[in-house]
Amino acid sequence: MSIFFKSRNSEPPAMPLEGVLGPNSLLDEAPSFSIEKPDALAVAADGCLLISTGPSVWSLGRWGEEPRQRFSLSCRVTALAASPGGQIAVGLETGEVHVYDMAQDQPAWTVPAPSGNSPAADCIFLREDKLAVVRSGYASVHDALARSPWETAQGGAVTGHSRNGMTRVMAGGLACPMGICRDDRGDLIITEMVTACVIEPSGRVRGTGFPAYIGRIRKTQKGYLLACLSRRDPLIEFLRTEQDFVKDMKKIIDPRHWISPRTTPEFSHEFPIELGATRLFGEIKPWAPSFSYGLLVKLDKDLMPQGSAQSRANGRQHAISDAIVWNGDIIAVSQASGEILNLGSWA
Repeated sequence: MSIFFKSRNSEPPAMPLEGVLGPNSLLDEAPSFSIEKPDALAVAADGCLLISTGPSVWSLGRWGEEPRQRFSLSCRVTALAASPGGQIAVGLETGEVHVYDMAQDQPAWTVPAPSGNSPAADCIFLREDKLAVVRSGYASVHDALARSPWETAQGGAVTGHSRNGMTRVMAGGLACPMGICRDDRGDLIITEMVTACVIEPSGRVRGTGFPAYIGRIRKTQKGYLLACLSRRDPLIEFLRTEQDFVKDMKKIIDPRHWISPRTTPEFSHEFPIELGATRLFGEIKPWAPSFSYGLLVKLDKDLMPQGSAQSRANGRQHAISDAIVWNGDIIAVSQASGEILNLGSWA
């Protein structure tokens, strides 16, 4: 049976949040600044940090400076990548990916939207004239988190696109792929959110059992940074084996109230298990049940965890959608709090 259609029962149990993944509050304590609807990061050839914010891309020259707008688009930006030669790829929620030369305000070339209008979740330059695009099969991170744990269809893909218009499928039938990068050998590796795996385009599993619904992955000098959109909740993992319950839940309950991971620590008695988060005087404890979480995992070159930065149930810096090394510091995006976090060297 193809690795892309393996049984969910074959998935290994999630790593516990202990040892090098033990709970902490590093994300809560990190210096930060607020920016509207942040999502993706990239480092441009000129050394500036690029940040996607809603329908715009902003540029930051140095930490502590005011960011300036680099591009203004007609709709939400869903992916960013920069090439060594100065090109910048900007994925849009319409499914298109525009590629800009550094000094131009108009796209030098464009990857057209696929049928089904699936936005790019991530992208990477293979060469200056070639781009690999990851499409999760869902309209947004929020939609992917709500629906993908309960879907049996695996409609994600990675496609290669050349400036001359040539397109090819590099990997298909993926379980909600969210990120892509190169390893030390220059080979591509891809994250699958639902299975919490890092795989090669061939389907070979390189890392598995991660304790989260994983997002983008970025190469560092010592290994990788793995951005996590939420932790893998034991209740959700158990209910994925209860098909009758899932069928009824999807049929009669609004998706907003499904038992699913979320990007925000919004509290409501309408949400499942949230009553368990209430303590004396309404205080939410760090260990309380929560479907949102802040987690960034540092991996070595073999994709083994070496450390983590967290924002627990009572924190705000949840839904880490991207993280990257910039000027020696680890910079991360918290979608839940709408902040860019600076974790420094995070030794």
